[in-house]
Amino acid sequence: MSEQKPISRMRGLGRFVGHMWGAINPSKPGQETVEVRREVEQEEREGVILRRTTIEEVEIRPGAADTRAPENNA
Repeated sequence: MSEQKPISRMRGLGRFVGHMWGAINPSKPGQETVEVRREVEQEEREGVILRRTTIEEVEIRPGAADTRAPENNA
């Protein structure tokens, strides 16, 4: 049988923080986020690239009326 190598302190710390983060920020079941628009502006000045990304999203909560346009399956 192969011996399991003990995990390092940093990995243990990362696992601990991940578990705590998951407990503090639980996923919201049934909630849907739809990206409506993404806009990227980019320019270069003196050898440096400046980039701005704007993301517009709509959050659809459970029980909300579905007002999206019906899909055409024809």
